Amino acid sequence: MKRFLAALCIFALAPLGAFAWGSVGHTMINRVAAESLPASLPAFVRTPAAIAEIAYLGPEEDRLKDAGTSWDDDNDPGHFLDLGDDGTIFGVVNLNALPTSMKAYATALAAAHTDPYRAGFVPYTIMDGWEQLRKEFALWRVDAYLAQHATTPTARARFARERTLRESLVLMELGTWGHFVGDGSQPLHVTVHFDGWGHYPNPNGYSESRHVHSMFETAFVTRHVTIGEVRARVPSFTEHAPPALLSQRAIAARIGAYLSVSGHAVPELYTIDRSGGFERATPQAIDFTATQLARGAAELRDLVALAWEDSLNEGVGYPEVPVRDILNGTVAPRGE
Repeated sequence: MKRFLAALCIFALAPLGAFAWGSVGHTMINRVAAESLPASLPAFVRTPAAIAEIAYLGPEEDRLKDAGTSWDDDNDPGHFLDLGDDGTIFGVVNLNALPTSMKAYATALAAAHTDPYRAGFVPYTIMDGWEQLRKEFALWRVDAYLAQHATTPTARARFARERTLRESLVLMELGTWGHFVGDGSQPLHVTVHFDGWGHYPNPNGYSESRHVHSMFETAFVTRHVTIGEVRARVPSFTEHAPPALLSQRAIAARIGAYLSVSGHAVPELYTIDRSGGFERATPQAIDFTATQLARGAAELRDLVALAWEDSLNEGVGYPEVPVRDILNGTVAPRGE
């Protein structure tokens, strides 16, 4: 039993090959994002224990791979996007004009006789997770308020219990969802050239190796990039609270812009590889890789903060009651 537990611990801590950013990269992205959350967020998200949990959950969606045929077929395409050199997905979807839902995305791809499971749908795992986090924060705001202001001691105790449970849910969902935001900063997860240049015009003589992907995101990151180098490249927090609930189009545009930067980094990655930069761990290779990891951490931090701020514009319950009205004491939520 002791040997089994030791082996299990080694498995849990070891970098996992052939996964997006590998265990080390995803852990760094989630940790740096959590460490840099602004003080405007509730304290339960920013404690040392919360940061450790969020960091641990960074690789969780990769740990769960091979759970079963149905699980893998349904979830694996949520980690990537096959973006072409023309900046489109199969010639019919542009990142600067992403459909606002998975359903609309599937309809658009049907025009090219394909579907999200072939093209990948990481924009929608990011979008869905962000919307869920915003709703979770809205529910937490209400639970926290009513734990203090509900009309009876029994009701206040009930909402205090619900607030504690909601905090656990927020941390779990934030940490696991952070994986997909991190995937979006890995250039090889936003390109048709995901593991070697492939069967496409290749005038620059980029590598055709089927080992480029795992070499870059796992072996190179594990051996040559430190969390300090990632932290140093994360810009200061500059988000502003939205005055009204963000539109679906605004969220899609933001995610599309984030992924577009990753797609544009693909030629530079292959150029560094062609020159032997990753093999020799040149300063250019380290800077490039740490910059991509830092982009993932910054985007995750900013999206979490935005979800918190926008949750004040949300509604809860059915029919929905505006969160602002509950916190202002002008209306009680149903079930109080």
